[in-house]
Amino acid sequence: MSLTDRMMESGLLLGFALLSLTVAGCGDDPSGPEAEAEPITLAAALAETGRHAGAGNDLAWGYRLAVDLLNERGGIAGRPVQLVIRDDGSDPETSARLYSGFVASDSIHALLGPYSSVITEAVIPVAEAAGIPLVAPMASAPELWAGQQRQWSVQLLSPAPAYVQGSVELAAQGGAATVALIYEDTAFPRSLANGLREAAGEHGLELVLDQAYVVGEADHQALAEAARDAGGDLFVIGGYGQDLVDLRKAVDEAGYVPLVLSVNGPAAPLFISGVGELARCVSGGAPWVPAVRTSGFIADSQTLVGKFEAAEGTSPDHRPAGGFGAVEVMAEAIEAALVEAGKPDPAAIRDQLFALETETVLGPFSVYPLGDSRAGAQRALKGVQIQWQDDEEGGLALRIIHPEVLAEAPPCFLR
Repeated sequence: MSLTDRMMESGLLLGFALLSLTVAGCGDDPSGPEAEAEPITLAAALAETGRHAGAGNDLAWGYRLAVDLLNERGGIAGRPVQLVIRDDGSDPETSARLYSGFVASDSIHALLGPYSSVITEAVIPVAEAAGIPLVAPMASAPELWAGQQRQWSVQLLSPAPAYVQGSVELAAQGGAATVALIYEDTAFPRSLANGLREAAGEHGLELVLDQAYVVGEADHQALAEAARDAGGDLFVIGGYGQDLVDLRKAVDEAGYVPLVLSVNGPAAPLFISGVGELARCVSGGAPWVPAVRTSGFIADSQTLVGKFEAAEGTSPDHRPAGGFGAVEVMAEAIEAALVEAGKPDPAAIRDQLFALETETVLGPFSVYPLGDSRAGAQRALKGVQIQWQDDEEGGLALRIIHPEVLAEAPPCFLR
């Protein structure tokens, strides 16, 4: 075991990280008035490296911006906010170990979740066992909450089964009769697949291919050819990152032209930069897009979009918004707990989180209450269907195509 690992397990490394933090809004003089207000400390481990690094860094960006803006307005009930972020390397076991370090440190008031359902699945038991409130912003798999009777962990995103239901409805309206499904065999894609099967049955579409692939072992060309040979009018791909890029390219190389192609995360920067013009008419679900105007406890979506575009040179997807929204929810719950209990008591924060009905930059927030078998599961955020379309200037634009009340354009079809 390396020296770093031994320090991490003993809690020393976390202690050093906390000592080195600079709290926004605090001066250098420890005897100043700001020093009298004990900071509120939030902690998160997420993928700054590894297969989810792009998404994890976007999530971290949202966390950091929200905390910065929160401190600019005076913190939470006059108390400055500190943020501790560690890199879990996109690994569930590493993430669980880091969260165990957080709760053992005795310096953390509340937790913010990692990226992805599969990593969150490893982390939730740590928060539940320790009795520390957790907002999980990037975990859509409903089985993380269904029948679990969670007492400390709440979900921010819309449940995964809802992600492709709009695509199925639009495909059926466009004349599709069959569906081909390819998905990664992990928590979120499995839940997405369940939602697809249900929606296909509701709209009378025949499922002609239903195939999972193991993480890191996808034969992209063979999968694309299987979907082509099955004759799927609607082709749905549930996966992450480079797999989505390689599968979209493989579809083109196989000469497969479905009526509708729906993927998990069409707005991800890696997808659009990786496939270029092949993104045309590709659709998929999204919890949030910049075109949907929202406002929460700390700021409105226009503020987030403007700051992200200025810093990154591109528009944000739901990941920075989810990170920002998670801090908003936690901050609102902590502020209410401080008013009620006079201190950031974990149980008081937890009670506020499970009872809270509010708006965030990501959208509406409300979860099933304590005592319910689905306690902590999101029940307010529904999301939208988005699609890459011609921008009439030789490029592509991402537009909302469903639901109709929010649609910016009708859907385009590949054939």
